[in-house]
Amino acid sequence: MKKKILFIEANTTGTGMLAIRKAVSLGYEPVFITRNPSTYAGLTEMNCRVIVADTNAVESIAMCVEEENPALVSGVMTTSDYYLEATAQIAEQLGLRSNTRETIAVCRNKARLREVLHGGKVGQPQFQVITSANQLVEIDASFPLPCVVKPADDSGSNHVRLCTTWSEVEELTVQILANQTNARGQETAHTVLLEQYVEGHEYSVEMFTWQGESTCLGITEKRVTGFPYFVESGHLFSAKLPPFIEQEIIDTVNCALQTVGYQYGASHTEVKWTGERCVLIEINARLAGGMIPELVRHATGIDLLEQQLLCALGVAPVLDEIERKDHAGIHFLIAKENGTLTDVSGLEEVRRIPGFKELAVKARVGQSVQLPQNFSHRLGHVIVTGPTYEETVRRLKEVEQLLELQVHI
Repeated sequence: MKKKILFIEANTTGTGMLAIRKAVSLGYEPVFITRNPSTYAGLTEMNCRVIVADTNAVESIAMCVEEENPALVSGVMTTSDYYLEATAQIAEQLGLRSNTRETIAVCRNKARLREVLHGGKVGQPQFQVITSANQLVEIDASFPLPCVVKPADDSGSNHVRLCTTWSEVEELTVQILANQTNARGQETAHTVLLEQYVEGHEYSVEMFTWQGESTCLGITEKRVTGFPYFVESGHLFSAKLPPFIEQEIIDTVNCALQTVGYQYGASHTEVKWTGERCVLIEINARLAGGMIPELVRHATGIDLLEQQLLCALGVAPVLDEIERKDHAGIHFLIAKENGTLTDVSGLEEVRRIPGFKELAVKARVGQSVQLPQNFSHRLGHVIVTGPTYEETVRRLKEVEQLLELQVHI
């Protein structure tokens, strides 16, 4: 009988379905455990057995594992933030390679991460953890504005906003604290994080760790839009940075991963460079979203998704020599106004751009679109490559100029 890889839910941007295909190509039987199969576009076309269970209850997942014959389970994996802790717990129970549940819990809860890193060598914004609206009265006028208000345990920039007045801080904090469940129906931590707003260029650091030793695959340059919200509108891998800045960013992330006890697999750490120092924003204990693994693959030839699968199977990654072959960038389609989508033009012209790799439009004519507030408001993407950073930037700008969303207000 074939050995199995269990997938506990997935993200909704496509990486999860790619992981299933790769599991099949590696000769394993993929088993996908989910509360709601209809969440995932393309799941029905996968060569994969689907089990419907309450994935928000670890006991329910454990029962599914028991029915699958644990001796045949070679790996457990998820590409979703919301199920990282459950995946780590199941892997621990099966004696498989994984980060500890405690390490994942610290990374998943942004407030806990701030507290664990506080006082160490890792640069952080000034912060305040809020678990009750009454605490706002105590710190009123003492916390610097503008500041970023965010849920401690959500994902995809949900409910993250820059607040310039204390009344905005109070309003959003009360709103977040009132949320009983997240987008996946899980109980929230009922915790809000206030962070000093850090001016600077935003990057993410793509690391892969094996037995506590981390390798940097590269640094991704990020663009955000939707002020006062923070929605990623484009990425470029790898960023063009002076060597001393690149090294400081890598050292900062290495220090943070060691502090939280990160041992295995991909991580996606968001930082800002202020012009003077590196400030850590958050650690994502998983592969990057936003199709960044595909950018890494196009730019370096390294298949991060495959490496993550192999890591879950207990196989050491092969990352000793990273040959830079290219640069790769992604441009996300985003509405510039609220209304009804009537047309998307420039598609054929974009496909003729040198270095064109991929075009996906998930929006449909006739649907309502809006100014972006989180990742789910992105309407599609285009991936291009270039032989140099500068040429890739030029091609991304050409994509942006050619693609046009027609919106009826």
